Amino acid sequence: MKKKHLLRLIITLMVMLIAIQVSPTSAAPAQQGANLLQNPGFEQPYDRNEIAHGWGPWHNETGAESKDPECVSGYNYKPQWSAEVVSPQFIHDGSSSQHVGMQFDTWKAGMLQTVSVTPGSTYRFTVYGFGRGSNEPVPAPSDRALNMQMQIGIDPNGSGVWYDSDVVWSGQASPHDQWQQFTVEATATGDKMTVVTSSNWGVAGVSQCRRFLDVWYDTAALVEVGPPPTATSPPPPPPPPATSTPLPPTVTPTPEFTPTNTPVPTDTPTATPEPPKGGIICVNAFADDNANGIHDASEGHMAGVTFTVAKGQAIVGQAIAPGTESPVCFEELEPGSYQIAQIVPSRLEMTTAANAVLEVVEGKTYGVEFGSRIRPADSAAPATVASAVADNSAAPTVDAGTADDGGSVAADEASSGLSAYSGLIVMVIAVFLLGVLIFVALRKQSR
Repeated sequence: MKKKHLLRLIITLMVMLIAIQVSPTSAAPAQQGANLLQNPGFEQPYDRNEIAHGWGPWHNETGAESKDPECVSGYNYKPQWSAEVVSPQFIHDGSSSQHVGMQFDTWKAGMLQTVSVTPGSTYRFTVYGFGRGSNEPVPAPSDRALNMQMQIGIDPNGSGVWYDSDVVWSGQASPHDQWQQFTVEATATGDKMTVVTSSNWGVAGVSQCRRFLDVWYDTAALVEVGPPPTATSPPPPPPPPATSTPLPPTVTPTPEFTPTNTPVPTDTPTATPEPPKGGIICVNAFADDNANGIHDASEGHMAGVTFTVAKGQAIVGQAIAPGTESPVCFEELEPGSYQIAQIVPSRLEMTTAANAVLEVVEGKTYGVEFGSRIRPADSAAPATVASAVADNSAAPTVDAGTADDGGSVAADEASSGLSAYSGLIVMVIAVFLLGVLIFVALRKQSR
């Protein structure tokens, strides 16, 4: 009898252990939520040890003839892409981040990815960026006088190129020695959408050449924040025309004002206007037709230029130039340092610096003007090099000419297989150990 009770107890323990082990492994894997991006954390593997799998590189290249000895022409060379896996300060989350950088020469480049979306839905793209520019290696701090013009964008029609005129861009910022989240929203005009990260060290008019010109990207997301509009019933037909004499409009009577003979005392204090709170920054854009960086008397104003005012990591205001003498003013700004930037559409090119820094004081008003002109006909389309990125709704992205991508896919499948069989391995070990316990227990009972 004792042997039977012991066997029942051991068998019950085996069933409970197996049930506990099987339950979590047989459950459906956790979903990533509404994030539509492939490899949003820029984790390994990296194609050709340069580009995070699922993403594609792009860059703008102006040519060697555009470089000048003073480094003020805003020229662009092709940078280098690589996986950052060594320095924790350059990794926002996970085990790696996407690095883009170059030494001494200025550049404009980034990453992009095209995904399938629902036409008419609104999507939000977010990504963290980190920047550093200096002549000294780490741990020397970044030169905060440099402007890296970091921003992100969404092409709502999914063209797969960064310079499409439909790209909706976020505001620009220069996150020196810190991670900053960038955000932009757009409504899909088709069933594809392209997201873009961008940094530009080639700012015209200032010398930005340094030994180290680097940025890092990490922790990206593309989520749906608004469904497409639903069909509504047609409006009711207009009422039939009136056949009778229309009534006069309703007039609300107001009490009559009765004058009095009470004299007004002369010593009654009058209300004084309250002084404006904070500081004011007024921004405008002028049409710099001769590209001399000066607003000449014969030159008018430029419309369509986007202005962004940021304080530290926060964007406090954004507006678009109306193309008139009246500037756009940002009021009630707390005292402190502000960065004002201009973002021009693709049909324009800047003729002044892209940004300015102001120290705002309480009660003061500051004026800033940016110059730009319509691109000449021979330079309407920028000279650009961009790698195609496959649609993530189909097979995983594989760059043409890359022989090692099959190994990357195989490694992913092997990792999934190992995860699937881990529960079975643990269960076999548990059964083996319980068998040993049964053997020992029965042997003791037989003695």
